[in-house]
Formats: sequence, C-alpha cells, structure tokens
Amino acid sequence: MRLLSGLLGGLMMLALTSACAENMPNEAESAAAGKTDAVQKEETFDIMEIQVEGNSVLTQIAIEEAVYPFLGEKKSIKEVENARQALEKAYHDAGYLTVFVDIPEQQVNEGTVRLKATEGKVERLKVSGSRYFSLGRIKSRTPELAEGSVPYFPEVEKQVSELARNPDRKVTPILRPGRSPGKVEVELKVADEFPLHGNLELNNRYSAGTTHTRLSGSLRYDNLWQREHSVSLQFQAAPENPGESKVFSANYVWPLAGGDVLALYGVRSNSDTVAVGDVGVIGNGRILGARFIHPLRGMPGFYHSATAGWDYKAFKETVNLLGSDSLNTPITYQPFTLAYDATWQNEQRMFQLSTAFNFSVRGLGNQEKEFSDKRYNANPNYSYLRLDLKHTEKMASGWSLFGRLLTQLTSAPLISNEQFGAGGADSVRGYLETEVLGDRGALGSLELRTPSFWQGESGMPGQAYMVGFIEGAHLEVLEPLASQQARFTLSSSGLGMRWKAKGYTLNLDLAKPFKDTNNTKAEDVRVHARMLYEF
Repeated sequence: MRLLSGLLGGLMMLALTSACAENMPNEAESAAAGKTDAVQKEETFDIMEIQVEGNSVLTQIAIEEAVYPFLGEKKSIKEVENARQALEKAYHDAGYLTVFVDIPEQQVNEGTVRLKATEGKVERLKVSGSRYFSLGRIKSRTPELAEGSVPYFPEVEKQVSELARNPDRKVTPILRPGRSPGKVEVELKVADEFPLHGNLELNNRYSAGTTHTRLSGSLRYDNLWQREHSVSLQFQAAPENPGESKVFSANYVWPLAGGDVLALYGVRSNSDTVAVGDVGVIGNGRILGARFIHPLRGMPGFYHSATAGWDYKAFKETVNLLGSDSLNTPITYQPFTLAYDATWQNEQRMFQLSTAFNFSVRGLGNQEKEFSDKRYNANPNYSYLRLDLKHTEKMASGWSLFGRLLTQLTSAPLISNEQFGAGGADSVRGYLETEVLGDRGALGSLELRTPSFWQGESGMPGQAYMVGFIEGAHLEVLEPLASQQARFTLSSSGLGMRWKAKGYTLNLDLAKPFKDTNNTKAEDVRVHARMLYEF
C-alpha cells in the first residue's frame, strides 16, 4: 500500500495543481477580491442541506455523516470549505483516492449548498514489459483498474499483490493524469522471468541396509497454457546402487477462481523408505492423489487455509521395519485428508500451525482381509490426527531460536504406511531415516541459530550461519505382538552449518545420539549432509 499511496500522492498533487491553475484569478480579480475579503468573512448564511453532485461510490449515509457537522444557521464560506474537505477525506478514507471534491459557483438559495465530486475514473489501462505472461490475463486479474471504473484501492492493492505472488513476476502500478480532465491512466509495469525451475540434490538420507547416497531432482514449469498452471516432475535414486531405490512423481497444480487451488499428483516407488513432499512411501507401490486448497480470509501478518484431499494407494510389499507389520502382503486402499494450515508472522517472530485429520472408510476399495493380513488387528476404518507446530523467534544481535513439536494421535493399530516415523535429517538427527515407526508418537526439536557470519560476495549475495540443536522423539506401537517392541525413544544433540548463495545450498550436521536402537549405537556421531543447486 505504501507504493500505491506514494503514486497516488503524486497524482493528487497533479490534480490539485491543475485545479488551482484553472481557478487562479488574474491580477485585477485578485485586487478586487482583496478589497472585499473583509466583507465576505463577515457574511453568513444558513446551510440546511448539502447536495453532492457526481457521486456513484459513496453511500448516502457516508455522505451525510461527513457533512452533517457543518449544517446549521449563520454559517460562513469557511464551513462550506470544511464540509468540502471532510467529504473529500471520506472518499479517501473509504479507499477512493482518485476522487476530488470542489465547490462549484453558486448562489445559496433556501439553505442549500452544492458540492461537486469528480470521480477519477480509469481512462486507459496499459500493461508493459511482460515477456512470458499474457497481457490480457494480467488485465483480467485487475478488474478494479478496468477502463471506466473508479478504483477502490484496497481491492487494487489486493489484486496487484496477487499478481506479484508469482515469484517470476513483479508488477509495479504507475498512475498519471489522463488525457481527459478528471480521468487517470494506469500502467502496470511488469518485470518477469522465464517460469522454468529445477533443482538437483545430493544427500546421505539412507535407511538401514542400503547404500548411503541419494540423488534427487525436479523440473517445474509454472505458466502452462498461459494460465499459470504448474506441472512438475521429480525423481529420487540411489546412485551407488540404482536398483535399490527409485522413485518418480508428477504434480499438476491448477489455480481456480477466488484463489482456490486444485493439486493432482502421482508417485511410483520402489524404495525401502522415502519421503516425496508430504507423502510418505514405504515399499514398492504407487499413489494417486488430489488436494483442494481453499485460502481463508486473513489479516495483515496472518494467513491460513483449509485443505481436503483423497489418495489412492497400492503397495505390493512393505519393508518390515522393527516388526511393525506382521506380513509383507499387497494392499490397496483409499484414505481421505482434512487439513488446516495457518501462519502468524511479524518482524520478530513466525508461528506456523499445520493439522491434518487422516481417515479411511471400509468399502471404498479397502479390503478388511488385506489390512488384517498386513498387520494384526489393523482395520480399514482407521483414523489419526497429526499436529505440527513451528516457531521462530528473532533475538538481539541477529541470533534466532527455532522450535518444533510434531505429534500423531490414534486409538488403533495402523499399517506401516500410515504410522508415525522418527529418525533422520528432518526428524531426530543422529539416526537413520525413519529408523523407528509407531502408531502414535511425538517429536520435539529446539535449534539455536547464530547471526550470519558471511553475507556473500559482490554480485552473489548469500548467508552462512551455525546451529546448535537438541531433539528427541517417543513412539508407541499399539497392540504389539509378543515379538514386537512396544515403545521407542530417540534423542540427540549436535552442531551444524548452513550456507546459501545464488541457488547453491549446503547443509552439514554432526549429531550424537543418546539412545541405542537396532541400527544406531548411543554416542556414535553421525553426519547428515545435503548439497543442493536450484534455478
């Protein structure tokens, strides 16, 4: 709004200057006016009604509230000017910053005074500088600036901000007086980039009994059909042994009216354990899914949305991690998801909340025998609630503190694909990826971040800082078999480094685990490394 207000400030000055020039008396008139000033100041008249000409945007109630204090007997021209200023302020406060009010030449008869509102309508809307995005679509997404309209600037700011949300496009509105008196011209100046993005990542996020390196990459185009639809392809593989882990996925994001989004995706996996976005995959199988995301009305610094989703999951087999499943058998089922996400943010802190209710219903392709074969007492009518809380607090001298709490709640045994996993670079560092599984559990992390000690080089801005962390998790397996472990506890602490500059990212963590597992011994330091290039 600061940018728009600044532009409009210049526009108002131009309008006022023009108005003053048109009404400036010549020298003779000025001399005559000077002789009668004293008489005019003493003249009074009754103002019983103020009529406003040219209004089409303010309600009658808003007009009456603005001018009512200036009605009455024995008023002077000063009260008329004050009424004009109050009415003009009412227009501007209501968001109509291109409206100006003047006092037409008149004689006050029977207590009636006329004010004239000049509504600065858009005479011409121009889009310039756009190379990769449709000019017509940019115009269509700013209906408040359509030719012939009186701009309502809170809505203008919202529409321009929506255009600028695309990271490949910056939009700057420029307003200037139109060719016709009382009109304005609007130019939307666009600076855009080719909307193709990709990344390539090498890390050591491996699970027990597999090679240590993982290579992943993605390619995404964000302006399909010139309607800003997005399509992307991703892969993940084990370069040391390609047959050990292969995952391919595709996503299609379809922006809908009103800011809603429909996302469609598919995953094909041949892997012991892998995470593709927010989808956890264990074993050989495939996933098809859809998500409908509806942004809710927020306020400055507060953004939230609701999501409804459906998945089709078919797995040929699942690795038996710590006896979570009794048999490695095929299973096909269709779960649903209802989620709510919110972010509160200001200059000092950011708080994020993500909660999801996941459930499945018997009869929708879910076979009870498949579930019971998969795990003793598992049921196709399962449900669980997952809650993820994150908080970042900025402190003095550039230090910051990050905390996270992630938990899953359920009352019945789950198959391993829906269980809560812990261990790994994004969970409890010092352990292998998804080293333990449980039906319910909680994970906590606390991380202290130093000020950046490197700000990049000339032409290559960046940052580098150190982190210290402590984290842990506790998981429970419901109704375990006699051979199964019912509870798991993981905990660790360590130090790390983050470096980022112009598309390059390097993360390095050294973590010491405090609890033994089947694959990790306490006190054995583990290194988590991640190298990423993105464009």
